[in-house]
Amino acid sequence: MSPPEHKQQLGFFQYSHGTEVYQKSRPIYIEHDAGFNLQKHAWIELNEDQAQANNEDEKEAFAKVRIIQELPNDKLLVEYEDYVKEEEVPKEKVFMMNPPKFDHVEDMADLLYMHEAAVVNNLKQRYQQKDIYTYSGLFLVAINPYRSLPIYSSEIIRSYRRKRRGELPPHIYAIADNAFNDMLHDRQDQSILITGESGAGKTENTKIVIQYLASIAGNGSNGFVAGCENKLEEQILQANPILESFGNAQTIRNNNSSRFGKFIRIAFSRNGDIRGALIEWYLLETSRVHTPSADERNYHIFYQLLNATPEIKKLLKIDGKCPADYLYTKKSNHTIQGVDDASEYQKLVRSMKIMGFSDQEQMDYFRTVIAVLSLGNIIVKGNSNHVEISHHYEEACEYLGVNPVSFKNNLLEPHLRAGHEWVKQRRRLEQVKDNLDALAKVLYERNFSKLVSRINTAIGSHPAFIDELGDAANNRFIGVLDIAGFEIFDNNGFEQLCINYTNEKLQDFFNQNMFILEKEEYKRENITCDASLDYRNDLQPTIKLIESTSNPIGILSCLEDECVTQGTDERLLSKISDQNKSNPRYKRDHFNEGFTVKHYAGAVKYTTSGWVERGKDPLNEHVARLFAESENPHIAALFQDYAPEEPTTPQPSSRMPSKTRSMSRLRKGAGNFHTVGHKHKTQLKDLMTTLHKTHPHFVRCILPNNRKRPGEIHPFLVLHQLRCNGVLEGIRICRVGYPNRVPFAQFCEEYKLLLTDEAATITDPRQKCEFLLSQSQLLKSQFQIGRTKVFFKSGVLGQLEEERDVRLSDIVTKIQAGCRGLISRKKVQERQSLDKLIRIIQRNSRQYIEMTESKLWKVYHRRKELQLAFGGENADKKRIEDLEQVLAASQEELRQLYSEMEEQTKKEQLLEEKNQTLEHEMHSVKKLSDEQAMMLSKMHKEMQEESVEYENLMSQCDDLYRENTQLQEQIVELENDKSISEEIQQELDIREEQNVKLQQDVDEKDKLIAELQAALKEKDEALIIETSEKQKALKQSAFLEREKEQLRSVIVDTLTESKQRLKTLESVLNK
Repeated sequence: MSPPEHKQQLGFFQYSHGTEVYQKSRPIYIEHDAGFNLQKHAWIELNEDQAQANNEDEKEAFAKVRIIQELPNDKLLVEYEDYVKEEEVPKEKVFMMNPPKFDHVEDMADLLYMHEAAVVNNLKQRYQQKDIYTYSGLFLVAINPYRSLPIYSSEIIRSYRRKRRGELPPHIYAIADNAFNDMLHDRQDQSILITGESGAGKTENTKIVIQYLASIAGNGSNGFVAGCENKLEEQILQANPILESFGNAQTIRNNNSSRFGKFIRIAFSRNGDIRGALIEWYLLETSRVHTPSADERNYHIFYQLLNATPEIKKLLKIDGKCPADYLYTKKSNHTIQGVDDASEYQKLVRSMKIMGFSDQEQMDYFRTVIAVLSLGNIIVKGNSNHVEISHHYEEACEYLGVNPVSFKNNLLEPHLRAGHEWVKQRRRLEQVKDNLDALAKVLYERNFSKLVSRINTAIGSHPAFIDELGDAANNRFIGVLDIAGFEIFDNNGFEQLCINYTNEKLQDFFNQNMFILEKEEYKRENITCDASLDYRNDLQPTIKLIESTSNPIGILSCLEDECVTQGTDERLLSKISDQNKSNPRYKRDHFNEGFTVKHYAGAVKYTTSGWVERGKDPLNEHVARLFAESENPHIAALFQDYAPEEPTTPQPSSRMPSKTRSMSRLRKGAGNFHTVGHKHKTQLKDLMTTLHKTHPHFVRCILPNNRKRPGEIHPFLVLHQLRCNGVLEGIRICRVGYPNRVPFAQFCEEYKLLLTDEAATITDPRQKCEFLLSQSQLLKSQFQIGRTKVFFKSGVLGQLEEERDVRLSDIVTKIQAGCRGLISRKKVQERQSLDKLIRIIQRNSRQYIEMTESKLWKVYHRRKELQLAFGGENADKKRIEDLEQVLAASQEELRQLYSEMEEQTKKEQLLEEKNQTLEHEMHSVKKLSDEQAMMLSKMHKEMQEESVEYENLMSQCDDLYRENTQLQEQIVELENDKSISEEIQQELDIREEQNVKLQQDVDEKDKLIAELQAALKEKDEALIIETSEKQKALKQSAFLEREKEQLRSVIVDTLTESKQRLKTLESVLNK
């Protein structure tokens, strides 16, 4: 994929949004501007009934209208463009439409009118053209495309390297590159905050940012190298399947929703080379462990282990088990369409092996997960006097490595100190259930925490290392925050309050940062601003309502008090209402047992049912201490903070039994009782402390539709998310000040039509702008002139656009009047010329009629007719004679052609006969050659057999020769001894005769082989001669065949031509 093709437009660099931005100059007029009236075209906000008139999933938030008339009582008469009807609507529901030249704008801060309708319309236009990224001031808005787009290749990465914002189309790469450059240039830590709803693409954009940073900085050269495999990127990507298995789950809107927040810090050296990385996690949704929704799933790891290989399931003792066998997974979705849990388990194991997890470590984490499921299967029965649990607790204790009897006793009847004695306290049925759920949540959360720490160890990083790099003068980091966005459901509980509280703090962090940047720019441009422009504390009332610890105390503090004092949900609601009844952001709901909080994204209703028990997170410390003494080292390490301290000095003997003494050991720090809300607030405080030390960059992810279809966008859903993730809040605070800023040169160029002739002598752009604004109808409070730019209040530029349109309309009207006058004059001239021609034609026609009525003309015309008749007869005779001559010549030519054709036919027959003879000879030669080949093969075979026999005879001859030699030696010896017998002499004679015969046979075979070789040589020569003759015959046959084809074509062409001539002659004769 090549880098993005972008139309080159002239522009300039200016300082905006806290960095240097390339500002493209906009065209003053474009083709589809025709017919647009800035004063009449507008958007109107649809109410709930009108929005539901369409498909529920495709609700339109705004409709196009045309303003017909302005009515009293701040109302307007408008006509709907789509519904063709008129309606009276209040002015506050009508939003002016931006001119077409602002369509598909890359930065929505440049819009003439910045309001909800313009933002939604611009995002919709860009998304339908596959532009999923759009700037909105400090924000980058990213819409999930639900398909793969070719915008993340190596060439694209290279094209965005060292580019200022605005030089290329909006992209997540541009945000990452700006963060990297700011870190190197300013020597300041950077952060990229990626938020959004579930399924909006937060995790994918986080991966893309890490990929870009690793590509440009991880190769040790602070520059991109194509094809360079970076170890950090590979490690982070391999860690992702592990985190997704343990921390992701299926929700209504997303099949792979991240249910925890993570902050990935990547440390760099002073040269921009990566030094290490660290993953920090926040706000794990532990309540999902024991209460998943019917339309959702629990964490992926539960289903992956239940679909693991038979060997692993046997080791985990879950062979034959399925999600329906466990209460924590029974009522949830067991499968996800298009997802294979077995293959996902294989990916998980592969990633854990690459990250260096041993087989024992893998089994430790897996057994802990199965232990959580086993805790969920424990059924609690009984009444107020006696409580019992099912036998499943023995299975859970086996996984946890604890004594089942001790587990049961500590769960049902823990020992408590009463003065100097220890007594048993019976737990109620609800308390035992809550304790089991709390154990499951804490066990899963601690297992997840240890897993993340193990991943950090695998990628060579730990908190001390990152802190050392962050404090060093020459080392910085870039942090990528992936956290859930603002949530508004039909039923909002404690989890939604924590998530919305987090987003309220993050939005306040954005407001503070934006105010600082705006203040710096106003100071740089010498713009005066009053207290009305200070929006830093706009969200503080809501934040104090939630987190305040002083009078009046906030919601979390009230919850913590009720958790410590064993309060109830009713007392909690009353206490919150009493403390915050004067807060305008708070309102009690008497019918829903809850309250309403006014957030920046809107009012959210919360129900307080179950908050006290959920806030306490009632962990049974007796069971936790039992886990700390587990025989399973992994479980004991998870609850190390509950382990008893070893005594440093010998303790005096006590009358207490050893069992009782072991119970008296308290957990380290047990005196500090902290609720879930306090833990959440502490984690959020640490995160905000880290973020305040960085220079932030903001990315907001948008879910385009609930059906997960590519190219489909639902405006009503997008508008809801823009309100929740702070984009519209950012536009609101932007409109508080001077959102529209135009450099002097661009302002003079765009609005030069408003200048009078007096401004022709002004050359300074600043003075020209001052003169132009003084001639306009704008109030001085609506704009300010800086050192390089003109600052306007929101919507003020629309008035200048209207004045320019009026001026342009006057100029166009004058041009039209001149053009129409010229056209009319030309039409008059054409009419006069036509009248003159008509008169000439009329005069000539009258003269012709008078001449034809005279007698002299009639006599002349009659004589002319007679001459033509006599001359015609002679001409016909001559034409017939000529045709007869042509016919005779053609017949003669035809006869010649027929004779030539007969000769050609004879030649063709001769060639046919010759060809047949050659084919017959070729067949005979082929047959003879086949016979000769068979004979040759037979002769070769016989020669091989004879040679084999010859070799055998020669070997026998050699053997006989050797025997003869031996016998002769024996004869000599015998003759010397004079003791030879007659039998031996006879045997020697026989052997001598055999030797002679064998010698004769050998000679005969030699002769036969020589004769065969001579015959074979003759046959080879004859075959070569016959083959050459055969090839000559074939060549001759091919030549004759080509000649035959040529003759045929000549004959056919001749016959065709002759037939055409005959047809021509026949037609002539017929005439």
